[in-house]
Amino acid sequence: MKYALFEHKQNNLGLVNIGDHIQSCAAEQFLPSVDFYVERDALNRKEYDKAKIIMNGWFTDAPHNWPPNPNLIPLFISFHMQPRSAEIILSKKENVDYLKSHAPIGCRDYKTLEILQSHGIESYFSFCLTTTLDEKYKSKTQTDKIYLVDPLYNYDIGMIKRVNFFDLIKKFPFKKLGKIKDYVKPKAKLDEFVPDEIIQKASVIKHYVSAENDNAALYKEAKDLLGKYAEAKLVITSRIHCALPCLALGTPVLFVMEGLVDEKLHMSRFRGILDHINVLTKQPKEEFNKLFGKEMNIFHPNEIDWDNPPKNPESFRDLSNRLKERCKEFISKAND
Repeated sequence: MKYALFEHKQNNLGLVNIGDHIQSCAAEQFLPSVDFYVERDALNRKEYDKAKIIMNGWFTDAPHNWPPNPNLIPLFISFHMQPRSAEIILSKKENVDYLKSHAPIGCRDYKTLEILQSHGIESYFSFCLTTTLDEKYKSKTQTDKIYLVDPLYNYDIGMIKRVNFFDLIKKFPFKKLGKIKDYVKPKAKLDEFVPDEIIQKASVIKHYVSAENDNAALYKEAKDLLGKYAEAKLVITSRIHCALPCLALGTPVLFVMEGLVDEKLHMSRFRGILDHINVLTKQPKEEFNKLFGKEMNIFHPNEIDWDNPPKNPESFRDLSNRLKERCKEFISKAND
């Protein structure tokens, strides 16, 4: 049997989110080999050989490229459907039938679970596969390093400076015009959450990297980042696929949240995910808890002992262990 892994060529104005490759590093841990790569946004290509593949991650900017090639034998786990793409994919009976044939579908978040179940597709909440990264990447070494990994990245003017100018001209994001003002005059600043002395001593990491890097270079970058996170004293981030790996690796992590009010923007990805992360926010705790319908792990900036950052919640461990068991079972199962 052959085994396939995702590559992620989709880019945003010349930039690639290395978080996608971190998610695929989690899947790679369980594969005996990587015999070829499959483009996540082109799953229906005819040239793919028969192979097992772990279908975890974010789907998709190309919903018209469904259903996947039948040669791909999938394990749908830690699966997230972007709501607009889900509407397109699930409007076709062949796609609903395809997912039913590979059920139960393990969902990364509650919103995906809700969407699939509303179409009669057997599914369950699995959580994110990046919480299993301790299988390969956990380190016994701890440094005094503090990393700022895209905190409040929706308000980072550096993002504008790093986009490819020619891509910006060709693909101007008119839908995002309303958000540009937030980059120019941000609603939130990091020093409102983190003391200046911590900001000054911390190293800065960006999860968006140049799309000019080839697949091998992008995977190397992802693995190098995991090595840094595994040895850090503290990581401060607004990236899910930095925060969740840190849970697995045992590295204290604070997820910086400017404030949420409803299901708009990223909220569909957060339900079920943020339940197991220490959240750093200025939002009133009662309001935050009400939004999620439960007691969350919330810290206000004045509650943090920065010399002894809070330990991560351990509530994710059972979910992580079940993910490991499911992936190992899928790989060891006799070929169909």
